[in-house]
Amino acid sequence: MPSAKSGTVEFADLRASGLVRPAAEKFAGAWLACFLVMTRSDVLRALSLEHVLRASICGTVGAVVAVALLAQMDRTTNSLARQVTISSIATFAGDIFAHPSHFPPQWAEPLVTATVSACIAIALWYTKRWARNL
Repeated sequence: MPSAKSGTVEFADLRASGLVRPAAEKFAGAWLACFLVMTRSDVLRALSLEHVLRASICGTVGAVVAVALLAQMDRTTNSLARQVTISSIATFAGDIFAHPSHFPPQWAEPLVTATVSACIAIALWYTKRWARNL
């Protein structure tokens, strides 16, 4: 929306309180969850460029899905349940898009990845609250 002072466009929705911070958080959570689950605890396989790129695809799709969901919501309120739900849905979609499942059934790996991402969202939620109270 244009500013009354300078006639320029204000990008209030793109600041940290808008969509950039949640997109970055959801990217990081989805990337880390996908990276950890996809490698199945094999650290040497995890260090390959292929795994990093696939996790990046998962994180990017997860961030886009999260922004699409958040753009439709009231962002003045926030809750742990909302963050966990958005993280898990976005990561589930990102994992399905990034690569086929490494173990059957087809939905099992995305479900595990979404669960890990939800746990990361919970940890981030409580870390932010703890940091605010310092």
